[in-house]
Amino acid sequence: MKNICKIAAIFSILAMTAGCSGTSYNKEKTCGTDYLLHPAISVPAMIGACDSYQAK
Repeated sequence: MKNICKIAAIFSILAMTAGCSGTSYNKEKTCGTDYLLHPAISVPAMIGACDSYQAK
């Protein structure tokens, strides 16, 4: 019974996060950042990775 609860908890966490992942792009579509839960709390968004990207 204990193992079933652990497996169910892991499965539910994976199911919740899998539906919240994706990629967001800047206006010019020259740079994209991947996120797990929300685009605003992704590491590339926090450090401004796409703002400093220069397309060549």
